[in-house]
Amino acid sequence: MLPYEIKRIAIWLQRMKYAQGFGIQSPSAFSFDRKVINDHNKYEAYTQLLASGKVTSRLEHKKARLLFRLSRFAQAHSFVFFPSVIPNYESYIKAACPKTRVVSVAIEDKPEPIKDKLEPIEDKSEPMVYYLSLADNYQQWYETLRMVINEQSFLIVDDINKNPVTKTFWQRIVADERVSFSYDLYYLGIAFFDKRPKQNYIINF
Repeated sequence: MLPYEIKRIAIWLQRMKYAQGFGIQSPSAFSFDRKVINDHNKYEAYTQLLASGKVTSRLEHKKARLLFRLSRFAQAHSFVFFPSVIPNYESYIKAACPKTRVVSVAIEDKPEPIKDKLEPIEDKSEPMVYYLSLADNYQQWYETLRMVINEQSFLIVDDINKNPVTKTFWQRIVADERVSFSYDLYYLGIAFFDKRPKQNYIINF
């Protein structure tokens, strides 16, 4: 396995033509890329959170800072993790939006139906953010989520390029009739479920 820094540079070079929002014609998608995904402001909270020592690896820190910006953007009612909350990320989410609840929806050995767990969380009038780690039963979890997620909410899928199976799963999400805009950041994907025309963007993140 390549060291993170070498891999990061290789991915950046592969995606160089997508830098600075190049090729994005939608004003809202361009704004989301430049002001959220690739917002390079050095927020004071980054230094304070890094000093806590909870985030250790370079990639984990990169993702944590993105979740800070996504939380700041969404101002969500809840940030829902499957299958469990990632403690290293929770502090970044709460620092950006203290009102946001950080919860998890897990599947035990003898689970109740996933829908019964999601519906009490999903508020049709409030924005929600969902973070899907590719653990056991993640495809079943997505199939239920897509039926209840509202148009103000969006989904983050971790590690979409982990292997051929996860790559195929991400393409299924991109092709889903409920998904409008989707963003391929290589390390993870983001999908929206509003009424905008379908479009997938490759981002140099």
